[in-house]
Amino acid sequence: MRRIGAAALVAAAATVPTAETLAAQTTSGTCSTGVSGFNPIAGPDACTKARDLFAFVIPQAGVALSGGNPVLGEGGTMGGWGKRAISLRVTAVDGRLPKNVVPVSLGAATSSNFGAARVPVPVPSLDAAIGVFAGLPAGLTNIGGVDVLLGATYLPTVDEDEFSVAPQASSLALSYGVRIGALQESSLIPGLSISYLRRKLPTVSLGYASTNDTISVRNLAATSNSVRLVASKRIAIFGFAAGIGRDQLENTAAVSAVVNETVQGVPLRAQVQLFDLRNSVTRNTAFVNASLGLLAARIVGELGWSAAGDKDPTTNTFDGRMANEGYRYGSLGVTLRF
Repeated sequence: MRRIGAAALVAAAATVPTAETLAAQTTSGTCSTGVSGFNPIAGPDACTKARDLFAFVIPQAGVALSGGNPVLGEGGTMGGWGKRAISLRVTAVDGRLPKNVVPVSLGAATSSNFGAARVPVPVPSLDAAIGVFAGLPAGLTNIGGVDVLLGATYLPTVDEDEFSVAPQASSLALSYGVRIGALQESSLIPGLSISYLRRKLPTVSLGYASTNDTISVRNLAATSNSVRLVASKRIAIFGFAAGIGRDQLENTAAVSAVVNETVQGVPLRAQVQLFDLRNSVTRNTAFVNASLGLLAARIVGELGWSAAGDKDPTTNTFDGRMANEGYRYGSLGVTLRF
């Protein structure tokens, strides 16, 4: 880690990053550092690195959280009270996680390359559609059917070299929503519906270790508000579905970092605090499902693409990858109707 003088520490206090100096989509409150033997100072480099890690990683978790079809393989509504579908699946993003050990200083923010190792970012979930209203008859179909959507999301612990993700109080979080049918699927008519689903990730902590320095993101809360338009059709034992949608992803967290530095030959240990870190992004998505029926169950695969949101510039780099770029995702699961 590079050496800096006491004058640089004092000057750093005038360059605290705030919501106005950070990108419009990933913002934070005041960042400060306490160092033994000095008045409170700022730690722009540690704070900027924490902010950039947050901006790069969290949208990927949001894509896995949102997924594609609210209930795999299903496009129309269930057809009235007492009819249900349950889907157990794993959605994974073709993601990138930091891989390089980079220095963190108490001086001005500098650009470092965190790297970007290709790593799947998985989110398992259990989703259910419960029929409430069959809709109004219209020839060979019904229109205006209503389903309630419920689910639970599970987040496993991820430990990739210097980077880690760990749930805090619980590994489960609940989701809820509603689906309105435009067309009820029949022998000749495809199913068509529009839905809204609000998903949450379990509250987690992110960690990044760099030699004798650490950056921790605490109390990370991630929420996805998703709207989907889905069409589906079954032909014998085969089923097909396709859809488009829009996701509003909201994330909040607090960051702390421990930075060890040598100033004029004297080793110092600093505690950096960055509160009220927020990330907000809107993404468009498109997906296709294919299923194979086995009695009441269907094995379903999904492929999708989550388009890039508005650009979120970062001071640090990730092997040329941008924060908030587009990502491929896929799901594999089993859907049971009863």
